[in-house]
This record gives sequence, structure tokens and C-alpha cells, in this order.
Amino acid sequence: MHIFLKIFLAAAILLAAFAGWLFGYDEARVSTVKANNGCSGCDLRQASLWWVALIGADLTDADLRGANLWWSDLQKADLREANLQGASLWWSDLRGARMDGANLDGVSLGRADLRGAVGVGTRFDLADMSGTNLSGASFPKSGFRRAHMLQAIMKKVDLRGADFTEANLHGVDMTASNLSRAIMAGASLTGTILSDANLSGANLQGARLADAKLLGTNLRGADLSKADLPVANLTGADLRGANLAGANLTWANLSSANLSGANLTGASLHTADLTDADLTDAILTGANLAEAKLCKTKLPTGIYNSGC
Repeated sequence: MHIFLKIFLAAAILLAAFAGWLFGYDEARVSTVKANNGCSGCDLRQASLWWVALIGADLTDADLRGANLWWSDLQKADLREANLQGASLWWSDLRGARMDGANLDGVSLGRADLRGAVGVGTRFDLADMSGTNLSGASFPKSGFRRAHMLQAIMKKVDLRGADFTEANLHGVDMTASNLSRAIMAGASLTGTILSDANLSGANLQGARLADAKLLGTNLRGADLSKADLPVANLTGADLRGANLAGANLTWANLSSANLSGANLTGASLHTADLTDADLTDAILTGANLAEAKLCKTKLPTGIYNSGC
């Protein structure tokens, strides 16, 4: 009987502790935020604000490190310069939120909705953004280093100059997004949809782009040296002046792509489809073109039709 009582008491203490964390161990802080629809510059570390309606809330410069904001409605909230390191924002609604200079390093944003959100220089390094919807958002010069963004939706997002170094972007839909001069070195972009996106001047050194969809993508002047692009679809892509030295383009579809002036030194184009591709003035020193499909293909030495 005594053993049963001890187990019961231990369970009750654990449940109480969990309830305190989940529903707000510091009710005064939570009540203040709810009553004033925000709390600019306040200390809200570890605060429990889950499933709370904070539409248009003023949380500028607030310290929300480790806070629990599951399912919270933060539409059009002002989170400029706020610190949300390690916070949990699963399924939260951040549509139209203002996030300039906010720190979201290491946050959990799985399935969160950030459509139309804006933030210059926002930090998402090491964040979990799996399934997050950022379509129509604007995060230029923001950081996503080593972020986990598996199957996120990022259509028509302004990501100019953003840093995605070693980020996991597997299966992400980035159709028509602006990634000009973005840093994506070592990033995983396998199966990623980048059709009609702007990647001009982007750094994709060593990026993994197997089976990526890059139809009509602007890659002019991009650095794709040593990038892995087997079976990638680059139909109609603009690769003028791009650096593809040492890149793996085995079985890639480059039909109608413009590669004039591109550097393909040591690149593998084995079995690639170069139908109607333009490689005028391209550097092909040491490139492997074995079994590549050449049909109406413009090479530096003339037009080739051997594969027609």
C-alpha cells in the first residue's frame, strides 16, 4: 500500500509540474500579455503561451527564449528584434508577422504558417521548419544555416542574400522564389522544386541537387562548382557564365538550357540531355560528354546533331 501511495504521489507531482509548464507557471506574466495583447521588451522566458490569440500583438524586443507558443495565433504580430531562441512554435499562425532582426535560432516551427511574414536579417539557424509554409513571405539577408526544412512550402518568397549553408531543403517547393546571391553551399536540395526561381549569383558550391526541378531557373553567374546534380531537370535554365567546374550532371536534362560562357571544367555530363542547349564559349576542359545527347547542340566548336 505504501509503495502504491509513493507511486501515486510521484505521478501527481510530475503531472503538476507538466501542467505548470503547459498552462503557465507564471500566470501573472501570461495574464499581462493577454490583457495588453503583447508586452514589448518583457522577460517572457519559458512562458507558456500556447493556444493564445495574440493577433497584432506588440512583442518587439521581448525575451521569449524557450517559450511555449504551440498553436498560438500571432497573425500580424510585431516580433521585431524579439529573442525566440529555442522556443516552440509548432502549428503557430504567423501570417503577416513583422520579424525584422528577430532571433529564432533553434526554434521549432514545424507546420507553422508564415505566409506573408516579413523580416530583414531574421535568424533561423538550426531551426526545425519541417512542413512550414513561407509562401509569399519576405526574408532577405536572413539566416537559415543548418535549418531542417524538410518538405516546407516556400513559393514566391523573397530570400535575396539569405544564408542556407548546409540546410536541409529536401523536397521543398521553392517555385518562383527570389534567391539571388543566396548562400546555399553544402545544402541538401534533393528533389527540391526550384522552377522559375531566381538563383543568379547564388553560391551552391557542393550543394546536393539530385533530382531537383530547375525548369526555367535563372542560374546566371551562379557558383555550382562540385555540385551534385544527377537526374536534375534544368530544361530551359539560364546558366550563362555559371561555374560548374567539377559538377556532376550525369543523366541531367539540360535541353534548351543556355550554358554560354559557363565553366564546365572537369564536369561530368555523361548521358546528359543537351538537346538544343547552347554551350557557346563554354569551357569544357576535361569535361566528360560520353553518351551525352547532342541534338542541335551548340558547342564551342560548332553545332552537333549526333544524338538526333
